[in-house]
Amino acid sequence: MQRTKSETKALREIGFHAAKDAGKEALRGAAVYAAVNLAQVSKSVAAATISGVFRIADQVELLRAGELSSVECAEAVVDILNSVLIGTVFAELAKKWIPHPVLSPILGNAAGVFLYQIVNAYTKIAMESLPQVRAAAAQA
Repeated sequence: MQRTKSETKALREIGFHAAKDAGKEALRGAAVYAAVNLAQVSKSVAAATISGVFRIADQVELLRAGELSSVECAEAVVDILNSVLIGTVFAELAKKWIPHPVLSPILGNAAGVFLYQIVNAYTKIAMESLPQVRAAAAQA
């Protein structure tokens, strides 16, 4: 059975995206490995930081493609940085307080997610009220 041109083109595109994603994940894994083994960074910090960098790069790619506005991109980057910072801090704190190799990352991550949600909600409230604050300051 012969494939049509559109089927062949679709399969090529799927293969290209799969290879691109595989390369990206290999690069991510190599970066985490290098950070942990060469730079002596903790695993949780290395994984969160490098994942954050890749997520930011994805946002910048969407911005360049015109799929995001600069404000949406900036909000996403702040969101990613909050997530990385809070997640790594709580994972490291949990390691110090709970010296169990499985429980400490789980509990640290749970605490980090909880605090992240609080910070994220506060940030959204602050961003929504910013135009009102600027208008009031301009009138004063």
